[in-house]
Amino acid sequence: MTQALPKFTIKPGYQPQSLDTTPEVDLLQFWLLKQRTPEQRLEMGSAMNQNARRFAINCFRKRFSNLNQPEFAQKLAQAWLAEDCPQHYIPTGDEMTWIQDSIALAEILHPIFEAFNIPYYITGGVAAIAYGEVRTTRDLDIVISVIPECLSPLISELEQAGFYVAGVDDVISGRMRTLQITHIQTISRADLMIAEDSELERRKLERRQQYQIPTGATVFLASPEDLILNKLSWRKSNSSEKQWRDVLGILKVQGDSLDKVYLHNQAESVGLVKDLNRAFVEAGL
Repeated sequence: MTQALPKFTIKPGYQPQSLDTTPEVDLLQFWLLKQRTPEQRLEMGSAMNQNARRFAINCFRKRFSNLNQPEFAQKLAQAWLAEDCPQHYIPTGDEMTWIQDSIALAEILHPIFEAFNIPYYITGGVAAIAYGEVRTTRDLDIVISVIPECLSPLISELEQAGFYVAGVDDVISGRMRTLQITHIQTISRADLMIAEDSELERRKLERRQQYQIPTGATVFLASPEDLILNKLSWRKSNSSEKQWRDVLGILKVQGDSLDKVYLHNQAESVGLVKDLNRAFVEAGL
Protein backbone atom coordinates (compact mmCIF):
# COMPACT_ATOMS: atom_id res chain seq x y z
CA MET A 1 0.00 0.00 0.00
CA THR A 2 1.43 3.38 -1.01
CA GLN A 3 2.19 5.66 1.92
CA ALA A 4 0.18 8.90 1.94
CA LEU A 5 2.46 11.92 1.75
CA PRO A 6 1.65 15.24 3.40
CA LYS A 7 1.22 18.42 1.40
CA PHE A 8 4.44 20.37 1.83
CA THR A 9 4.46 24.11 2.35
CA ILE A 10 7.64 25.95 1.40
CA LYS A 11 8.17 28.70 3.95
CA PRO A 12 9.94 31.96 3.02
CA GLY A 13 13.70 31.58 3.32
CA TYR A 14 13.71 27.77 3.25
CA GLN A 15 16.95 26.39 1.84
CA PRO A 16 17.56 22.85 0.49
CA GLN A 17 20.70 21.04 1.58
CA SER A 18 22.30 21.37 -1.86
CA LEU A 19 21.96 23.61 -4.90
CA ASP A 20 20.78 20.79 -7.17
CA THR A 21 17.87 19.81 -4.91
CA THR A 22 14.48 21.50 -5.15
CA PRO A 23 12.71 22.61 -1.94
CA GLU A 24 9.94 20.06 -2.60
CA VAL A 25 12.38 17.15 -2.85
CA ASP A 26 14.31 18.40 0.18
CA LEU A 27 11.13 18.60 2.27
CA LEU A 28 10.18 15.07 1.23
CA GLN A 29 13.63 13.74 2.09
CA PHE A 30 13.51 15.20 5.60
CA TRP A 31 9.91 14.15 6.15
CA LEU A 32 11.02 10.60 5.42
CA LEU A 33 14.03 10.95 7.75
CA LYS A 34 11.70 12.14 10.50
CA GLN A 35 9.89 8.80 10.29
CA ARG A 36 13.11 7.04 11.36
CA THR A 37 14.43 6.80 14.90
CA PRO A 38 17.94 8.02 15.80
CA GLU A 39 19.01 4.37 15.92
CA GLN A 40 17.67 3.77 12.41
CA ARG A 41 19.42 6.87 11.06
CA LEU A 42 22.66 5.67 12.64
CA GLU A 43 22.15 2.31 10.93
CA MET A 44 21.63 4.09 7.60
CA GLY A 45 24.79 6.13 8.17
CA SER A 46 26.80 3.05 9.09
CA ALA A 47 25.70 1.27 5.90
CA MET A 48 26.59 4.34 3.83
CA ASN A 49 30.04 4.58 5.42
CA GLN A 50 30.72 0.88 4.97
CA ASN A 51 29.64 0.96 1.32
CA ALA A 52 31.91 3.94 0.70
CA ARG A 53 34.84 2.13 2.31
CA ARG A 54 34.13 -1.06 0.37
CA PHE A 55 34.04 0.89 -2.89
CA ALA A 56 37.31 2.64 -2.02
CA ILE A 57 39.02 -0.70 -1.31
CA ASN A 58 37.89 -2.10 -4.67
CA CYS A 59 39.19 0.98 -6.49
CA PHE A 60 42.53 0.75 -4.68
CA ARG A 61 42.78 -2.95 -5.56
CA LYS A 62 42.59 -2.10 -9.27
CA ARG A 63 44.83 0.93 -9.04
CA PHE A 64 47.55 -0.71 -6.94
CA SER A 65 47.33 -4.37 -8.00
CA ASN A 66 51.14 -4.63 -7.90
CA LEU A 67 51.34 -4.13 -4.12
CA ASN A 68 51.56 -7.01 -1.65
CA GLN A 69 49.14 -7.11 1.29
CA PRO A 70 51.20 -5.05 3.82
CA GLU A 71 52.04 -2.46 1.16
CA PHE A 72 48.41 -2.25 0.10
CA ALA A 73 47.25 -1.87 3.71
CA GLN A 74 49.74 0.93 4.29
CA LYS A 75 48.72 2.73 1.09
CA LEU A 76 45.07 2.52 2.09
CA ALA A 77 45.78 3.88 5.56
CA GLN A 78 47.73 6.80 4.13
CA ALA A 79 44.84 7.67 1.80
CA TRP A 80 42.12 7.40 4.44
CA LEU A 81 43.95 9.05 7.32
CA ALA A 82 45.96 11.59 5.28
CA GLU A 83 47.96 13.88 7.59
CA ASP A 84 46.69 11.96 10.64
CA CYS A 85 48.29 8.69 9.53
CA PRO A 86 50.87 7.53 12.12
CA GLN A 87 54.40 7.15 10.76
CA HIS A 88 55.21 3.62 9.52
CA TYR A 89 51.62 2.54 10.32
CA ILE A 90 50.48 -0.73 8.70
CA PRO A 91 46.91 -1.85 9.58
CA THR A 92 46.72 -5.32 11.07
CA GLY A 93 43.24 -6.18 9.80
CA ASP A 94 41.90 -7.12 6.40
CA GLU A 95 39.06 -6.07 4.10
CA MET A 96 36.44 -7.42 6.51
CA THR A 97 37.70 -5.20 9.33
CA TRP A 98 38.58 -2.19 7.15
CA ILE A 99 34.95 -1.67 6.15
CA GLN A 100 34.06 -1.05 9.80
CA ASP A 101 33.43 2.64 10.32
CA SER A 102 33.62 5.28 13.03
CA ILE A 103 30.11 4.45 14.25
CA ALA A 104 31.16 0.87 15.04
CA LEU A 105 34.28 2.27 16.72
CA ALA A 106 32.05 3.70 19.44
CA GLU A 107 31.23 0.15 20.56
CA ILE A 108 34.90 -0.46 21.37
CA LEU A 109 35.34 2.79 23.27
CA HIS A 110 32.14 2.80 25.34
CA PRO A 111 33.09 -0.03 27.76
CA ILE A 112 36.56 1.48 28.22
CA PHE A 113 35.08 4.78 29.36
CA GLU A 114 32.57 2.94 31.54
CA ALA A 115 35.32 0.89 33.19
CA PHE A 116 37.18 4.07 34.14
CA ASN A 117 33.96 5.86 35.15
CA ILE A 118 34.61 8.56 32.56
CA PRO A 119 31.49 10.47 31.47
CA TYR A 120 31.48 11.18 27.74
CA TYR A 121 29.32 12.09 24.80
CA ILE A 122 29.70 11.65 21.06
CA THR A 123 29.45 14.83 19.02
CA GLY A 124 30.41 15.78 15.46
CA GLY A 125 29.33 13.89 12.36
CA VAL A 126 28.12 10.69 14.04
CA ALA A 127 25.76 12.60 16.33
CA ALA A 128 24.63 14.72 13.37
CA ILE A 129 23.63 11.53 11.54
CA ALA A 130 21.58 10.34 14.52
CA TYR A 131 19.68 13.60 14.75
CA GLY A 132 19.60 14.84 11.17
CA GLU A 133 20.77 14.14 7.65
CA VAL A 134 22.33 10.76 6.92
CA ARG A 135 25.81 11.15 5.41
CA THR A 136 29.28 9.66 5.50
CA THR A 137 31.64 10.71 8.25
CA ARG A 138 35.36 10.26 8.55
CA ASP A 139 36.14 10.38 12.29
CA LEU A 140 34.48 9.84 15.64
CA ASP A 141 34.45 12.94 17.87
CA ILE A 142 34.03 12.34 21.60
CA VAL A 143 34.15 14.72 24.56
CA ILE A 144 35.38 13.02 27.73
CA SER A 145 35.31 14.32 31.29
CA VAL A 146 38.49 13.06 32.89
CA ILE A 147 40.92 14.33 35.51
CA PRO A 148 44.66 14.33 34.63
CA GLU A 149 45.39 11.50 37.08
CA CYS A 150 43.23 9.16 34.99
CA LEU A 151 44.83 9.92 31.65
CA SER A 152 47.82 7.59 31.93
CA PRO A 153 45.81 4.45 32.85
CA LEU A 154 43.23 5.36 30.19
CA ILE A 155 45.95 5.68 27.55
CA SER A 156 47.43 2.34 28.59
CA GLU A 157 44.02 0.68 28.28
CA LEU A 158 43.47 2.24 24.84
CA GLU A 159 46.83 0.93 23.66
CA GLN A 160 46.03 -2.55 25.00
CA ALA A 161 42.73 -2.39 23.11
CA GLY A 162 44.61 -1.88 19.84
CA PHE A 163 44.78 1.91 19.51
CA TYR A 164 47.70 4.08 18.50
CA VAL A 165 47.48 7.18 20.72
CA ALA A 166 49.02 10.47 19.56
CA GLY A 167 49.57 13.75 21.41
CA VAL A 168 49.92 12.13 24.84
CA ASP A 169 52.57 14.44 26.30
CA ASP A 170 50.85 17.57 25.01
CA VAL A 171 47.51 16.57 26.52
CA ILE A 172 48.93 15.48 29.89
CA SER A 173 50.86 18.73 30.14
CA GLY A 174 47.79 20.75 29.22
CA ARG A 175 49.24 22.20 26.00
CA MET A 176 46.51 20.46 23.99
CA ARG A 177 43.05 19.13 24.82
CA THR A 178 42.64 16.39 22.19
CA LEU A 179 43.95 12.84 22.13
CA GLN A 180 44.04 11.54 18.55
CA ILE A 181 43.61 7.78 18.50
CA THR A 182 43.72 5.34 15.58
CA HIS A 183 42.38 1.79 15.75
CA ILE A 184 45.20 -0.23 14.21
CA GLN A 185 43.01 -3.04 12.90
CA THR A 186 40.17 -1.12 11.27
CA ILE A 187 41.88 2.14 10.14
CA SER A 188 39.30 4.13 12.12
CA ARG A 189 40.07 7.36 13.96
CA ALA A 190 38.63 9.15 16.94
CA ASP A 191 39.38 12.49 18.55
CA LEU A 192 39.01 12.39 22.33
CA MET A 193 38.49 15.98 23.46
CA ILE A 194 39.05 16.72 27.14
CA ALA A 195 36.01 18.55 28.52
CA GLU A 196 36.59 21.99 30.00
CA ASP A 197 35.95 22.45 33.70
CA SER A 198 32.98 24.76 33.25
CA GLU A 199 29.29 24.98 34.08
CA LEU A 200 28.45 24.90 30.38
CA GLU A 201 30.31 21.62 29.85
CA ARG A 202 28.78 20.06 32.96
CA ARG A 203 25.35 20.97 31.58
CA LYS A 204 26.15 19.29 28.26
CA LEU A 205 27.17 16.11 30.07
CA GLU A 206 23.97 16.18 32.12
CA ARG A 207 21.89 16.58 28.95
CA ARG A 208 23.55 13.81 26.95
CA GLN A 209 21.27 11.09 25.61
CA GLN A 210 21.78 7.32 25.32
CA TYR A 211 21.05 5.45 22.10
CA GLN A 212 21.70 2.08 20.54
CA ILE A 213 24.12 1.86 17.60
CA PRO A 214 23.71 -0.68 14.74
CA THR A 215 25.85 -3.29 16.52
CA GLY A 216 23.43 -3.32 19.44
CA ALA A 217 25.70 -1.51 21.89
CA THR A 218 24.49 1.62 23.67
CA VAL A 219 26.43 4.90 23.58
CA PHE A 220 25.96 8.48 24.76
CA LEU A 221 25.37 11.31 22.29
CA ALA A 222 25.32 15.04 22.87
CA SER A 223 21.77 16.36 23.00
CA PRO A 224 20.53 17.72 19.65
CA GLU A 225 20.33 21.24 21.09
CA ASP A 226 23.93 21.16 22.33
CA LEU A 227 25.09 19.65 19.05
CA ILE A 228 23.47 22.52 17.12
CA LEU A 229 25.21 25.05 19.35
CA ASN A 230 28.54 23.22 19.05
CA LYS A 231 28.35 23.20 15.28
CA LEU A 232 27.34 26.86 15.07
CA SER A 233 30.31 27.68 17.29
CA TRP A 234 32.72 25.60 15.18
CA ARG A 235 31.37 27.20 12.01
CA LYS A 236 31.93 30.67 13.43
CA SER A 237 35.65 29.96 13.67
CA ASN A 238 36.16 28.41 10.22
CA SER A 239 33.07 29.27 8.09
CA SER A 240 32.52 25.55 7.43
CA GLU A 241 29.60 24.83 5.12
CA LYS A 242 29.60 21.22 6.35
CA GLN A 243 28.79 22.45 9.86
CA TRP A 244 26.00 24.66 8.52
CA ARG A 245 24.51 21.80 6.52
CA ASP A 246 24.57 19.59 9.61
CA VAL A 247 22.81 22.30 11.64
CA LEU A 248 20.06 22.63 9.02
CA GLY A 249 19.72 18.84 8.83
CA ILE A 250 19.26 18.52 12.59
CA LEU A 251 16.72 21.36 12.66
CA LYS A 252 14.75 19.90 9.75
CA VAL A 253 14.51 16.46 11.35
CA GLN A 254 14.09 17.44 15.01
CA GLY A 255 11.77 20.40 14.40
CA ASP A 256 9.30 21.05 17.21
CA SER A 257 10.84 18.40 19.46
CA LEU A 258 13.76 20.75 20.16
CA ASP A 259 13.92 22.77 23.36
CA LYS A 260 13.84 26.16 21.64
CA VAL A 261 13.96 28.13 24.89
CA TYR A 262 17.20 26.38 25.88
CA LEU A 263 18.60 26.87 22.37
CA HIS A 264 17.93 30.60 22.31
CA ASN A 265 19.11 31.18 25.88
CA GLN A 266 22.40 29.37 25.29
CA ALA A 267 22.86 31.00 21.88
CA GLU A 268 22.45 34.40 23.49
CA SER A 269 25.04 33.59 26.16
CA VAL A 270 27.68 32.70 23.54
CA GLY A 271 26.82 35.25 20.85
CA LEU A 272 25.16 32.90 18.36
CA VAL A 273 21.61 34.29 18.24
CA LYS A 274 21.95 35.78 14.75
CA ASP A 275 23.28 32.52 13.31
CA LEU A 276 20.66 30.44 15.12
CA ASN A 277 17.82 32.64 13.87
CA ARG A 278 19.11 32.38 10.30
CA ALA A 279 19.32 28.58 10.64
CA PHE A 280 15.72 28.44 11.87
CA VAL A 281 14.54 30.40 8.83
CA GLU A 282 16.51 28.28 6.34
CA ALA A 283 15.25 25.08 8.02
CA GLY A 284 11.65 26.22 7.66
CA LEU A 285 11.04 26.65 11.40
